[in-house]
Amino acid sequence: MKAVLIPAREGSTRLKNKMLLDICGKPLIRWTVENCLKLKDVKIIVATDSEKIKDTLKGLDVDVYLTPSELKSGSDRIAYVVKELPEIKKIVNVQGDEPFVNIEDIEKIFQALETAEVASLYFPISKEEDYLNPNVVKVVMDKEDFALYFSRSPVPFVRDESVEYLKNNNLVNKHIGVYGYQRKALLNFAYKYEPSPLELAEKLEQLRFLHYGVKIKMIKAVSETVGVDTREDYEKVCSMLNQM
Repeated sequence: MKAVLIPAREGSTRLKNKMLLDICGKPLIRWTVENCLKLKDVKIIVATDSEKIKDTLKGLDVDVYLTPSELKSGSDRIAYVVKELPEIKKIVNVQGDEPFVNIEDIEKIFQALETAEVASLYFPISKEEDYLNPNVVKVVMDKEDFALYFSRSPVPFVRDESVEYLKNNNLVNKHIGVYGYQRKALLNFAYKYEPSPLELAEKLEQLRFLHYGVKIKMIKAVSETVGVDTREDYEKVCSMLNQM
C-alpha cells in the first residue's frame, strides 16, 4: 500500500498555531489535506499531537492518528504511525504547512521509490539572494541526481567563476522538503540511526541518511512550493489562494 503521511504539530516556534490559521475560511492543515486527497489509490493519513487539528479534518476521507507531542521531527511523527501499519510499504511525507505541493510531484516520488530507498524534490534557484539565504536549503547532486550534500550555506562555492556560471550549469538547486521512503528506510531513520554530527550542525535531518550511506534520489519538481513558516509566508499564501 502507498500512503501520504502528513505530520501536523500544533505547537510551532516561528508562527504560533500555524496549522490552525484561517486561510480563506479554512485552516491551513485542511488546505494541505484536501490537496493530497486529489491523489488516486493512495491512503492519506495525518499524524498530529492535537485534538483541535483532528477536529478541523472532520468530514474528509483521511485517517487521523494522535501522536506524542515530544516527538522531535515530522519524520519521527510519521514513523510512529507507520510502525503500527505493516501494510504500508511506500510513504511520502508532506508537511502540514505545504498546501501547494504539486500532485504530479508526489506521484513522481512514488515512482522513484520502485528502486530508490529515499527520494525527494529540488527546484533550480534563480535568485542570488536565495542562494545566499541560510533559510533556503541547497542540494548538490551527482550525475544521476542522487544527493551528495545538503546545506544552508551557499553550495557549491564558486572560487573563480560567478553565480551565473552555477545557474547556467544547473548547479544551484533548492531542496524542497517533500520526502518519499520505502518502509524500512523510514523506520531505520527513526529507530535505528542516531542523529549524525552533520545533521546536528546544519539542523537538516536528511543528512542522517547520507551519514549512514543511504542514497537519496532527487527529482526536479514541476514548480517551486510555498510553505508557511513565518507571518510573511502566511500572508503570501493567503494572497495566492485568494487569487485562485
